[in-house]
Amino acid sequence: MVILLTIIGAVVALVLLALVLLPVFIDESAIIELAQEQVRSATGGELSIDGGVELSVLPKLIVNLEDAALDLPPQGPDGTRMLANVDEVGIELGLIALLLGNPEVGEVRLLGTDLTMFDTDGEPSTEIQLSKLTVEGLNTANSPMRINGQVDLLSPDGAPPIRVTMTGSVRIPSDFSKIGIDSLQTDITGALPDAIKTTLSGEVNLAPLQADLALLASTPGGDIDGDLMYAATGSPQIDLTFTTERLDLDKLSPPMSGDQGAEDEAAREEETGIKPPPLPVPVGPLKDLDMRLAVTADALLSNGQEVTDAQLLLRVVDGISDLKYLRGVLHKGQLDTTLQIDVRKPAVEVDLEGSLKGVDIDSLMASLGSEDMAAGRVDIDWEIETEGVTTDDLKMGLDGDINLNGRNVKITAVSMQEMMCNAIAQVNQEKITNPMPEVTDVSVLKMVVTFEDGKAQLANLGVATKGVALGGQGVAALDDLKFQTRFVAKVNEELSELDKACRVEERYAAVDWPIRCSGVLTGDAKEWCALDLDSIVRQLLENEARSELSKQADKLGKEAGSLLKNLFGN
Repeated sequence: MVILLTIIGAVVALVLLALVLLPVFIDESAIIELAQEQVRSATGGELSIDGGVELSVLPKLIVNLEDAALDLPPQGPDGTRMLANVDEVGIELGLIALLLGNPEVGEVRLLGTDLTMFDTDGEPSTEIQLSKLTVEGLNTANSPMRINGQVDLLSPDGAPPIRVTMTGSVRIPSDFSKIGIDSLQTDITGALPDAIKTTLSGEVNLAPLQADLALLASTPGGDIDGDLMYAATGSPQIDLTFTTERLDLDKLSPPMSGDQGAEDEAAREEETGIKPPPLPVPVGPLKDLDMRLAVTADALLSNGQEVTDAQLLLRVVDGISDLKYLRGVLHKGQLDTTLQIDVRKPAVEVDLEGSLKGVDIDSLMASLGSEDMAAGRVDIDWEIETEGVTTDDLKMGLDGDINLNGRNVKITAVSMQEMMCNAIAQVNQEKITNPMPEVTDVSVLKMVVTFEDGKAQLANLGVATKGVALGGQGVAALDDLKFQTRFVAKVNEELSELDKACRVEERYAAVDWPIRCSGVLTGDAKEWCALDLDSIVRQLLENEARSELSKQADKLGKEAGSLLKNLFGN
């Protein structure tokens, strides 16, 4: 028995010694050639290793590759060439776990990976830095594997990178046909002013690449709960459907693209006297995107406006971004609008059509910073197009119409009857004794705003209230929002019901009572308009003169007639 144990011990010692000395006898170049052949046969790519190979067997099988480069050609008709440079690849396998059939046999580490993806012209399109990626519990038995990593997406214009840190659990079956994602949490910084946190779960098929994932995301603009589908060879390639209680689209703008960026530009212009060039429209992501987006939101916010019970359907394909519809309630009115953006040419083309029925005027004006101006409901519809290379081009190139019709409207900022009665009382040289209406009850309200040549032209204005009818035209510049208008009021005898001092005589009814307005649309509306009394007085004097001439002519006519009768008889 002692002799048998001694023989067994010697055999075990020889085996252990062989395992320890095995790396000494392994040809590193043979390992590299084997790996290169496997990569070449599987992908058609090329693997090069400049830093050599380190190999150890006990207590674990450890393989370290340094300074490796992997050049992969496009995989399939829709694929792109990829070039990866890796500082270090580490593979650890537990030999005992392998022998015992334990599914968790080791881990894989990638350190210092630079990945470049190329477009169809062979130019770099995307650069990614993978500072660290670790897969623990490595197995092909469809058991959970823990994944941790950090990825930086580099910007071609030198802006700070978008950083993605990830942690979670995935599964891979023995045939490598798919990846099951139990749960993958990511933190994304740099894309928006604040971090985005997401959780993904679902399944990714690898050939062809398809993904069907459940998505939970916490963004600066709000939380979303949705489904994300990706099909590398399908259309739409990205199909995202989600719901949200409240989503603020203004908070989903990239850093420095909002007010702070505008303030910095204004400060630089004031300091240097040089106005920065207009910014180009960021159309790059739209050119190659193939996506369908469906959103249901209890509240959708943008540019200070809130659409409740919102429904949105967007389709982006072949360089055309087509907002099929945006529907919901805006300022108590029903919004229904469409938008199409065509970026296939250097000059972006935009078409906007829609309507807003029954909008509350007071709510709308308050959102624009002009409270207590008017009350009531209006119907608005629009059909506008524009094109340009920069955002300024798009603004100045607006072309189309906005139509507005009101019902049960009150202008609370001014009383038109009071304004007109005061003017007529001055002409009558009398004083008003009765209290005047504080608001203007409008029986008719309609207008058309036409965009053309960098201006918004007000045409076909029609406003009617008791004793007064108003019409006129005006124009506003789209670059500085300065405007000038001239309205003409016609009065009738209904004004005298308010006060005898503003009774309308026949000579007043023929007079145009002009109201001139000017200012900046972002200013105080209560200071915009005033009656043109000089024009009124001039018209009255001219009418008096014409009336007097007419009387004199009648008198002369009668006298001439009498003279003729005396001379020639009847």
